[in-house]
Amino acid sequence: MLGAVVVLMLVLLASPLHRYFGSRGDVSSAAQQLRKDTATLHRLQHQQKQWGDPGYVEQQARARLQYAMPGDTVYVVVDHGAKSDLQKTVRTVSATHDDGTWNTKLWGSVTRAATTP
Repeated sequence: MLGAVVVLMLVLLASPLHRYFGSRGDVSSAAQQLRKDTATLHRLQHQQKQWGDPGYVEQQARARLQYAMPGDTVYVVVDHGAKSDLQKTVRTVSATHDDGTWNTKLWGSVTRAATTP
């Protein structure tokens, strides 16, 4: 009889205990997420204050965008034998130098396209 009562109690209490321990896990994960979100909020508020400072904005523009103020002397240091970013993007003069104006070149390309089969 005592064994039957114990089994009955286990069956009746299994579901509520399962929900209780599950909800405790959910509460702890929600508390951990709240701490992470609060830390992110404080970090973003700090960044917002920094970006409100004109000196910080100027510093970031100089560092990230390579801006220079009028009167500043800008130096670009390049390793020996390596091309700078400017040299990599500029085409050679011989490749871009053709005789004639742009409209002459345009009309010449149209006539070449018309005569090509």
